[in-house]
Amino acid sequence: MIIVIAIDALEYNLVKRFGCKNLKQEYYGKTDISEFSQPRTMVLWGSFLCGKNIEKEILSRGDKEMWNFKLPIEETFLSKFENPKVIDLPAFSYDTTFHQRSRELLREFFEAENDDEKTKIRKEYNKLNIKHDQEVKEEFLKSLNKRHDFVLAYFSAIDTVGHLNFGNTLLMKILYKDMDELVGNVRSKYPNAKILVLSDHGMKGNMFGEHTNYGFWSTNFKHGLLNPKITDIHKLLL
Repeated sequence: MIIVIAIDALEYNLVKRFGCKNLKQEYYGKTDISEFSQPRTMVLWGSFLCGKNIEKEILSRGDKEMWNFKLPIEETFLSKFENPKVIDLPAFSYDTTFHQRSRELLREFFEAENDDEKTKIRKEYNKLNIKHDQEVKEEFLKSLNKRHDFVLAYFSAIDTVGHLNFGNTLLMKILYKDMDELVGNVRSKYPNAKILVLSDHGMKGNMFGEHTNYGFWSTNFKHGLLNPKITDIHKLLL
C-alpha cells in the first residue's frame, strides 16, 4: 500500500525547528516549484496529480471559479492504481462547501472594523479549520483498514490557520505536533507501506503567514530525487 499525507503549507524550517522526526522520516527535503508564477494551492496540487504544470488552465478560470476545478481520474496518476482513496484533495476531491466557508471567514476577518470583531472571527475560523482536519483524520485512518492500494488524505489547517496565526508559535507547534504524531502512528501500524509526506508550498511571515516558493517532501523509502519538482513526485509512487 502507498500512503500519502498531503499537508498544505507544511514549512521545511518549522518541521526542523519543532523537532518533528516523524514528518521528516528517513529522507526529506524541499520541492522545487519555481516553474509556477505563484504558489497557489489548487495549481500545485493539480499539477502534482497530472505530473505536469497546469497553472494556465486553472488560473484562466478566474479566482472564484478556480476553487471548483476538478480533474477526472483518467488525467492523473491515480488511474494507475486499482482502488485509490483520496480525501479532500484540491483539484480532485476538494470539499468545496467547507473550504468556501473558510475563505469567507478569512475575508470577514480582514474586513472587520474593530479588534473585538476580529477576535471573534479568528476564534470561529480556527475552530472550524482544526475541526475539519480532525474529521479528515478520522476518515483517513478508517480508509487505511480497507482494501485500498493507495490512500491520500489532505490536511489544510496548517495553511488556513497559519494565514491568521503564523506568529502564534504555540498554536503552530500544536498543529505540527499533531501531524507528526499522525505520521508516527501510521508508520508503526503499517510498517510495510510506502509513505510520502508532501506539501504544496511552505509558509513564512510574522503574524500573518504567506506562501513560500518551495514545498516539503519526505519518504520512508530511498529514491533518486534530491530536489524534485512537485510535478515529478508521482514518479516516486508508480
